[in-house]
Amino acid sequence: MLRKMLIAAGLVALVAAMPGPALSQFYKGKTVTMIINYPAGGPTDIEGRIIAHHLAAHIPGKPTVIVKNMGGAGGMIGSNFLGEIAKPDGETFGFFTWNPVAELLGDPGMRVRFSDFALLAGVENPVVVYMRKDTAPGIHIATDIMKTKEIKALSLDSHNTNTIHQALSLDTLGLKFRAITGYRGLKEVETAILQNEGQLANSSLPGWRASIEPTMAKQGIVIPLWQVAPPGKSGNYPRSAVVPELPTFEEFYGSVNGGKKPTGVAYEAMRSAIDAQTAMFRTFFMPPKANKEAISTMRAAIVALWKDKAFIADYSKAVKSDPVLVSGEDGEVIMSGLAKVKPEIKTFLRDYGTRLVKR
Repeated sequence: MLRKMLIAAGLVALVAAMPGPALSQFYKGKTVTMIINYPAGGPTDIEGRIIAHHLAAHIPGKPTVIVKNMGGAGGMIGSNFLGEIAKPDGETFGFFTWNPVAELLGDPGMRVRFSDFALLAGVENPVVVYMRKDTAPGIHIATDIMKTKEIKALSLDSHNTNTIHQALSLDTLGLKFRAITGYRGLKEVETAILQNEGQLANSSLPGWRASIEPTMAKQGIVIPLWQVAPPGKSGNYPRSAVVPELPTFEEFYGSVNGGKKPTGVAYEAMRSAIDAQTAMFRTFFMPPKANKEAISTMRAAIVALWKDKAFIADYSKAVKSDPVLVSGEDGEVIMSGLAKVKPEIKTFLRDYGTRLVKR
Protein backbone atom coordinates (compact mmCIF):
# COMPACT_ATOMS: atom_id res chain seq x y z
CA MET A 1 0.00 0.00 0.00
CA LEU A 2 2.79 2.37 0.96
CA ARG A 3 4.61 1.53 -2.29
CA LYS A 4 1.49 2.37 -4.33
CA MET A 5 1.09 5.67 -2.48
CA LEU A 6 4.72 6.59 -3.18
CA ILE A 7 4.34 5.75 -6.88
CA ALA A 8 1.15 7.82 -7.08
CA ALA A 9 2.83 10.75 -5.33
CA GLY A 10 5.74 10.51 -7.74
CA LEU A 11 3.42 10.59 -10.73
CA VAL A 12 1.66 13.66 -9.38
CA ALA A 13 5.00 15.41 -8.90
CA LEU A 14 6.11 14.43 -12.40
CA VAL A 15 2.94 15.81 -13.99
CA ALA A 16 3.26 19.02 -11.96
CA ALA A 17 6.81 19.44 -13.21
CA MET A 18 5.79 19.16 -16.85
CA PRO A 19 5.20 22.76 -18.06
CA GLY A 20 3.41 22.00 -21.35
CA PRO A 21 -0.18 21.18 -20.29
CA ALA A 22 -0.23 23.62 -17.36
CA LEU A 23 1.06 26.51 -19.40
CA SER A 24 -1.22 25.59 -22.26
CA GLN A 25 -4.12 26.28 -19.91
CA PHE A 26 -2.34 29.31 -18.46
CA TYR A 27 -2.04 31.10 -21.81
CA LYS A 28 -5.32 29.89 -23.29
CA GLY A 29 -7.70 32.77 -23.90
CA LYS A 30 -5.23 35.35 -22.63
CA THR A 31 -3.60 38.37 -24.24
CA VAL A 32 0.18 38.69 -24.20
CA THR A 33 1.57 42.20 -24.63
CA MET A 34 4.80 42.83 -26.51
CA ILE A 35 6.38 46.15 -25.46
CA ILE A 36 8.48 47.74 -28.23
CA ASN A 37 10.73 50.44 -26.81
CA TYR A 38 10.82 52.60 -29.95
CA PRO A 39 8.06 54.41 -31.87
CA ALA A 40 5.84 52.84 -34.51
CA GLY A 41 7.27 52.71 -38.02
CA GLY A 42 10.91 52.47 -36.97
CA PRO A 43 13.29 49.53 -37.47
CA THR A 44 12.53 47.91 -34.10
CA ASP A 45 8.80 48.19 -34.80
CA ILE A 46 9.12 46.71 -38.31
CA GLU A 47 10.84 43.64 -36.94
CA GLY A 48 8.73 43.37 -33.80
CA ARG A 49 5.38 43.39 -35.57
CA ILE A 50 6.39 40.58 -37.90
CA ILE A 51 7.42 38.54 -34.87
CA ALA A 52 4.21 39.37 -32.98
CA HIS A 53 2.11 38.31 -35.96
CA HIS A 54 3.56 34.79 -35.99
CA LEU A 55 4.59 34.14 -32.38
CA ALA A 56 1.19 33.24 -30.90
CA ALA A 57 0.99 30.05 -32.97
CA HIS A 58 4.04 28.73 -31.13
CA ILE A 59 2.96 29.58 -27.57
CA PRO A 60 0.99 26.82 -25.82
CA GLY A 61 -2.63 27.89 -25.61
CA LYS A 62 -2.20 30.21 -28.60
CA PRO A 63 -2.86 33.53 -26.80
CA THR A 64 -3.42 36.79 -28.62
CA VAL A 65 -0.18 38.78 -28.95
CA ILE A 66 -0.58 42.55 -29.17
CA VAL A 67 2.05 45.25 -29.68
CA LYS A 68 2.42 48.33 -27.50
CA ASN A 69 4.94 50.97 -28.61
CA MET A 70 6.58 52.88 -25.78
CA GLY A 71 9.26 55.02 -27.42
CA GLY A 72 11.35 57.83 -26.00
CA ALA A 73 14.51 58.50 -24.00
CA GLY A 74 16.58 56.27 -26.28
CA GLY A 75 14.41 53.26 -25.49
CA MET A 76 14.47 53.81 -21.72
CA ILE A 77 10.76 54.56 -21.30
CA GLY A 78 9.77 51.14 -22.60
CA SER A 79 12.46 49.25 -20.72
CA ASN A 80 11.70 51.07 -17.44
CA PHE A 81 8.01 50.24 -17.88
CA LEU A 82 8.79 46.54 -18.33
CA GLY A 83 11.06 46.57 -15.29
CA GLU A 84 9.00 48.67 -12.90
CA ILE A 85 5.32 48.38 -13.85
CA ALA A 86 4.72 45.22 -15.89
CA LYS A 87 3.82 42.17 -13.80
CA PRO A 88 6.25 39.20 -13.90
CA ASP A 89 3.36 36.87 -14.73
CA GLY A 90 4.42 35.81 -18.22
CA GLU A 91 1.80 37.97 -19.92
CA THR A 92 4.13 40.87 -20.82
CA PHE A 93 7.50 40.82 -22.55
CA GLY A 94 9.67 43.33 -24.34
CA PHE A 95 11.12 43.32 -27.82
CA PHE A 96 13.83 45.92 -27.41
CA THR A 97 16.72 47.54 -29.12
CA TRP A 98 18.81 47.48 -25.98
CA ASN A 99 21.48 49.98 -24.99
CA PRO A 100 24.74 48.28 -23.93
CA VAL A 101 26.40 51.62 -23.08
CA ALA A 102 23.66 52.36 -20.54
CA GLU A 103 24.22 48.93 -18.98
CA LEU A 104 27.98 49.34 -19.13
CA LEU A 105 28.02 52.76 -17.44
CA GLY A 106 25.03 52.38 -15.13
CA ASP A 107 23.06 55.20 -16.79
CA PRO A 108 20.85 56.80 -14.07
CA GLY A 109 17.99 57.01 -16.58
CA MET A 110 17.94 53.22 -16.69
CA ARG A 111 16.07 52.42 -13.49
CA VAL A 112 16.16 48.67 -14.14
CA ARG A 113 19.33 47.17 -15.57
CA PHE A 114 19.04 44.97 -18.65
CA SER A 115 20.94 42.26 -16.80
CA ASP A 116 18.11 42.16 -14.22
CA PHE A 117 15.54 41.20 -16.86
CA ALA A 118 14.87 37.60 -17.87
CA LEU A 119 16.49 37.28 -21.29
CA LEU A 120 14.49 35.08 -23.67
CA ALA A 121 16.44 35.47 -26.93
CA GLY A 122 18.00 38.00 -29.28
CA VAL A 123 18.46 38.83 -32.94
CA GLU A 124 21.87 39.56 -34.46
CA ASN A 125 22.06 42.68 -36.64
CA PRO A 126 24.86 44.69 -38.22
CA VAL A 127 24.60 48.49 -38.36
CA VAL A 128 24.64 50.35 -41.69
CA VAL A 129 26.12 53.87 -41.76
CA TYR A 130 24.87 56.10 -44.57
CA MET A 131 25.02 59.74 -45.68
CA ARG A 132 23.55 62.22 -48.12
CA LYS A 133 25.22 62.29 -51.53
CA ASP A 134 24.81 66.08 -51.84
CA THR A 135 27.09 66.69 -48.84
CA ALA A 136 29.80 69.11 -49.99
CA PRO A 137 31.95 68.64 -52.01
CA GLY A 138 29.78 65.70 -53.25
CA ILE A 139 29.69 62.06 -52.15
CA HIS A 140 29.92 59.90 -55.27
CA ILE A 141 31.67 56.98 -53.58
CA ALA A 142 31.96 56.16 -49.88
CA THR A 143 35.56 57.35 -49.51
CA ASP A 144 34.53 60.85 -50.60
CA ILE A 145 33.51 61.39 -46.99
CA MET A 146 37.19 62.02 -46.26
CA LYS A 147 36.96 65.22 -48.36
CA THR A 148 34.22 66.79 -46.25
CA LYS A 149 34.85 69.86 -44.09
CA GLU A 150 32.21 69.19 -41.44
CA ILE A 151 29.32 66.75 -41.08
CA LYS A 152 26.14 66.94 -39.06
CA ALA A 153 25.78 63.43 -37.65
CA LEU A 154 22.25 62.68 -36.42
CA SER A 155 21.47 60.18 -33.68
CA LEU A 156 19.62 59.43 -30.44
CA ASP A 157 20.50 60.80 -26.99
CA SER A 158 24.11 61.54 -26.15
CA HIS A 159 24.67 58.44 -23.99
CA ASN A 160 23.01 55.97 -26.33
CA THR A 161 25.06 53.25 -28.00
CA ASN A 162 23.76 54.45 -31.38
CA THR A 163 25.23 57.91 -30.79
CA ILE A 164 28.46 56.87 -29.11
CA HIS A 165 29.65 54.32 -31.66
CA GLN A 166 28.79 56.60 -34.59
CA ALA A 167 30.72 59.51 -33.13
CA LEU A 168 33.70 57.36 -32.14
CA SER A 169 33.94 55.90 -35.64
CA LEU A 170 34.06 59.41 -37.12
CA ASP A 171 36.70 60.44 -34.57
CA THR A 172 38.74 57.32 -35.38
CA LEU A 173 38.69 58.38 -39.05
CA GLY A 174 39.78 61.90 -38.08
CA LEU A 175 36.67 63.56 -39.55
CA LYS A 176 35.27 66.87 -38.38
CA PHE A 177 31.63 66.54 -37.36
CA ARG A 178 28.91 67.91 -35.12
CA ALA A 179 26.72 65.44 -33.27
CA ILE A 180 23.03 66.35 -33.44
CA THR A 181 21.40 64.22 -30.75
CA GLY A 182 18.01 63.79 -29.10
CA TYR A 183 15.90 62.05 -31.75
CA ARG A 184 13.30 59.66 -30.29
CA GLY A 185 14.02 56.84 -32.72
CA LEU A 186 15.85 55.96 -35.91
CA LYS A 187 12.74 56.57 -38.02
CA GLU A 188 12.85 60.19 -36.87
CA VAL A 189 16.56 60.29 -37.72
CA GLU A 190 15.79 58.91 -41.18
CA THR A 191 13.13 61.59 -41.74
CA ALA A 192 15.55 64.29 -40.61
CA ILE A 193 18.17 63.07 -43.09
CA LEU A 194 15.53 63.15 -45.83
CA GLN A 195 14.71 66.75 -44.86
CA ASN A 196 18.44 67.61 -44.93
CA GLU A 197 18.68 68.46 -41.24
CA GLY A 198 21.93 66.53 -41.25
CA GLN A 199 24.13 64.48 -43.55
CA LEU A 200 25.07 61.24 -41.79
CA ALA A 201 23.29 58.62 -39.69
CA ASN A 202 23.11 54.88 -39.09
CA SER A 203 20.41 52.25 -38.94
CA SER A 204 19.93 48.63 -38.05
CA LEU A 205 19.51 46.22 -40.94
CA PRO A 206 15.66 46.24 -40.95
CA GLY A 207 15.66 50.04 -41.12
CA TRP A 208 18.15 50.03 -43.97
CA ARG A 209 16.62 47.20 -46.00
CA ALA A 210 12.94 47.98 -45.45
CA SER A 211 12.97 51.77 -45.57
CA ILE A 212 16.17 53.64 -46.40
CA GLU A 213 17.60 51.47 -49.18
CA PRO A 214 14.39 51.15 -51.28
CA THR A 215 13.59 54.86 -50.95
CA MET A 216 16.42 57.30 -50.26
CA ALA A 217 19.23 55.11 -51.60
CA LYS A 218 17.29 54.05 -54.71
CA GLN A 219 16.40 57.69 -55.41
CA GLY A 220 20.06 58.71 -55.16
CA ILE A 221 19.64 60.77 -51.99
CA VAL A 222 21.94 58.72 -49.74
CA ILE A 223 24.78 56.26 -50.12
CA PRO A 224 25.83 53.48 -47.70
CA LEU A 225 29.34 53.95 -46.32
CA TRP A 226 30.16 50.90 -44.25
CA GLN A 227 28.69 48.29 -41.95
CA VAL A 228 29.57 47.86 -38.30
CA ALA A 229 29.60 44.08 -38.15
CA PRO A 230 29.32 41.74 -35.15
CA PRO A 231 32.59 40.24 -33.89
CA GLY A 232 33.65 36.97 -35.47
CA LYS A 233 34.61 33.84 -33.56
CA SER A 234 38.32 34.54 -33.94
CA GLY A 235 38.02 38.10 -32.64
CA ASN A 236 38.08 39.76 -36.06
CA TYR A 237 35.22 41.58 -37.82
CA PRO A 238 34.19 39.82 -41.04
CA ARG A 239 31.40 41.18 -43.22
CA SER A 240 28.00 40.11 -42.00
CA ALA A 241 26.46 37.48 -44.25
CA VAL A 242 23.27 39.55 -44.41
CA VAL A 243 25.03 42.57 -45.99
CA PRO A 244 27.97 41.02 -47.88
CA GLU A 245 28.08 43.90 -50.37
CA LEU A 246 29.14 46.48 -47.78
CA PRO A 247 32.70 46.84 -46.41
CA THR A 248 33.13 46.71 -42.66
CA PHE A 249 34.28 49.79 -40.78
CA GLU A 250 37.69 48.14 -40.46
CA GLU A 251 37.88 47.61 -44.23
CA PHE A 252 36.81 51.18 -44.88
CA TYR A 253 39.42 52.51 -42.45
CA GLY A 254 42.10 50.48 -44.20
CA SER A 255 41.01 51.76 -47.63
CA VAL A 256 41.66 55.38 -46.60
CA ASN A 257 44.71 54.69 -44.42
CA GLY A 258 47.00 52.63 -46.61
CA GLY A 259 45.73 49.26 -45.43
CA LYS A 260 46.33 49.98 -41.75
CA LYS A 261 44.06 48.62 -39.03
CA PRO A 262 42.25 51.06 -36.72
CA THR A 263 43.81 51.43 -33.29
CA GLY A 264 43.70 53.82 -30.37
CA VAL A 265 41.41 54.50 -27.44
CA ALA A 266 38.57 55.88 -29.57
CA TYR A 267 38.45 52.71 -31.65
CA GLU A 268 38.73 50.42 -28.62
CA ALA A 269 35.93 52.35 -26.92
CA MET A 270 33.80 52.18 -30.08
CA ARG A 271 34.11 48.42 -30.22
CA SER A 272 33.50 48.06 -26.47
CA ALA A 273 30.29 50.02 -26.95
CA ILE A 274 28.93 48.37 -30.10
CA ASP A 275 30.09 44.75 -30.09
CA ALA A 276 27.45 43.50 -27.66
CA GLN A 277 24.73 45.30 -29.59
CA THR A 278 25.59 44.05 -33.07
CA ALA A 279 25.98 40.53 -31.65
CA MET A 280 22.45 40.83 -30.20
CA PHE A 281 20.82 43.98 -31.57
CA ARG A 282 17.23 43.11 -30.64
CA THR A 283 16.39 41.47 -27.34
CA PHE A 284 13.37 39.61 -25.97
CA PHE A 285 13.01 40.32 -22.25
CA MET A 286 10.56 39.42 -19.52
CA PRO A 287 10.36 41.47 -16.30
CA PRO A 288 12.73 40.67 -13.44
CA LYS A 289 11.68 37.62 -11.41
CA ALA A 290 9.35 36.45 -14.18
CA ASN A 291 7.65 33.08 -13.86
CA LYS A 292 10.32 30.47 -14.61
CA GLU A 293 7.98 28.18 -16.52
CA ALA A 294 6.81 31.14 -18.61
CA ILE A 295 10.45 31.97 -19.41
CA SER A 296 11.12 28.38 -20.47
CA THR A 297 7.98 28.24 -22.57
CA MET A 298 8.59 31.56 -24.32
CA ARG A 299 12.20 30.61 -25.04
CA ALA A 300 10.94 27.43 -26.69
CA ALA A 301 8.26 29.36 -28.59
CA ILE A 302 10.85 31.76 -30.03
CA VAL A 303 13.09 28.88 -31.12
CA ALA A 304 10.07 27.26 -32.79
CA LEU A 305 9.20 30.57 -34.46
CA TRP A 306 12.61 30.60 -36.15
CA LYS A 307 11.71 27.28 -37.80
CA ASP A 308 8.41 28.66 -39.10
CA LYS A 309 8.69 29.04 -42.88
CA ALA A 310 5.84 31.57 -43.02
CA PHE A 311 7.59 33.77 -40.45
CA ILE A 312 10.93 33.52 -42.22
CA ALA A 313 9.26 34.42 -45.52
CA ASP A 314 7.55 37.50 -44.07
CA TYR A 315 10.68 38.62 -42.24
CA SER A 316 12.88 38.13 -45.27
CA LYS A 317 10.43 40.00 -47.48
CA ALA A 318 10.67 43.07 -45.23
CA VAL A 319 14.34 42.91 -44.27
CA LYS A 320 15.70 41.19 -47.41
CA SER A 321 17.61 38.65 -45.33
CA ASP A 322 16.89 35.79 -42.95
CA PRO A 323 16.83 36.65 -39.22
CA VAL A 324 19.76 35.39 -37.15
CA LEU A 325 18.54 34.06 -33.81
CA VAL A 326 20.58 34.36 -30.62
CA SER A 327 19.42 31.87 -27.98
CA GLY A 328 18.75 33.02 -24.45
CA GLU A 329 21.78 31.12 -23.20
CA ASP A 330 24.10 32.65 -25.83
CA GLY A 331 22.61 36.08 -25.18
CA GLU A 332 23.45 35.82 -21.49
CA VAL A 333 27.08 35.18 -22.44
CA ILE A 334 27.07 38.28 -24.67
CA MET A 335 25.68 40.43 -21.88
CA SER A 336 28.16 39.07 -19.34
CA GLY A 337 30.98 40.17 -21.65
CA LEU A 338 30.28 43.80 -20.70
CA ALA A 339 31.77 43.07 -17.28
CA LYS A 340 35.14 42.49 -18.98
CA VAL A 341 35.40 46.02 -20.39
CA LYS A 342 38.40 47.81 -18.92
CA PRO A 343 37.69 50.44 -16.23
CA GLU A 344 39.64 53.05 -18.19
CA ILE A 345 37.45 52.44 -21.25
CA LYS A 346 34.33 52.87 -19.12
CA THR A 347 35.70 56.18 -17.84
CA PHE A 348 36.50 57.28 -21.39
CA LEU A 349 33.00 56.43 -22.60
CA ARG A 350 31.36 58.23 -19.66
CA ASP A 351 33.36 61.40 -20.34
CA TYR A 352 32.96 61.12 -24.10
CA GLY A 353 29.18 61.18 -23.98
CA THR A 354 29.27 64.34 -21.86
CA ARG A 355 31.80 66.07 -24.12
CA LEU A 356 29.98 65.07 -27.28
CA VAL A 357 27.09 67.51 -26.85
CA LYS A 358 29.46 70.38 -26.01
CA ARG A 359 31.81 70.14 -28.99
